[in-house]
Amino acid sequence: MAKSNVGKKPISEEEYTTNKVLTVFSICLLGVLVLMIVQRLLDYGNTWATGMLVSQILLGIGVLGVICGVVLLVRETSGKRAAVRRILCGRNVLIASIVLVLAMAAILYLGTGPIKLLYVVLPVLAVYYLVYHSYAREFFLIAVDTGVGVGLMWLVHRAVDSANHVWMAYASLGAAIVLTVVQLICVATLRGKNGKITYRGKKANLSFSRNAYTMLTITPLLMAVLVVAVLFAPAYILFAMGIAAAYLFITAVYYTVKLM
Repeated sequence: MAKSNVGKKPISEEEYTTNKVLTVFSICLLGVLVLMIVQRLLDYGNTWATGMLVSQILLGIGVLGVICGVVLLVRETSGKRAAVRRILCGRNVLIASIVLVLAMAAILYLGTGPIKLLYVVLPVLAVYYLVYHSYAREFFLIAVDTGVGVGLMWLVHRAVDSANHVWMAYASLGAAIVLTVVQLICVATLRGKNGKITYRGKKANLSFSRNAYTMLTITPLLMAVLVVAVLFAPAYILFAMGIAAAYLFITAVYYTVKLM
């Protein structure tokens, strides 16, 4: 029987992006399930040792993954291995392994406290990854601004409630102000150059629409104002977070409609 001369059809960019997003969501879901098992093991005295052993094994897997990621990245950089449209490329393996190492190291040294934070961080990372690949660049930046703002509000509220960590509240406020100033400078610079910049001799076009420049100016200012409000009126943190969530929801609806 004659062999077919028809080659395998290369995967399209859209299919590759879809596969990446599904992979990230699957890994984050698996991560949450693993964290639930680890927390249950560490919560009981008769299974605590088993939980520590599982955490150490996962830490070891993460370290091996980092080494593997570095090797793959070196091979891809030298041209010995193609990384185009590959999910298991050096960069992806390295990033996933670093996250695993940091998570397990935090659990081994701090106990089950970081697990509750990871329950939130992993799904948020998956959602941000979806937004990055599905929406306009400016909406991704708006979502990042809002997420950072909400995180700083939470830190300010926790710091104000603890008399020994009031300095953290002012440090969070300082971070909000610095990030706002940096973004305003970047937005003004991009607007002045019509989004055309040169980095290491390579030209890049980062232009946005006129409305996008306005939104990228308003968003960090709004988040900074809400952080200040939580600092001086910590009892209204839910109200401040509600404003941030409503702002993000309305913006998401706007950009979703634009995709149609």
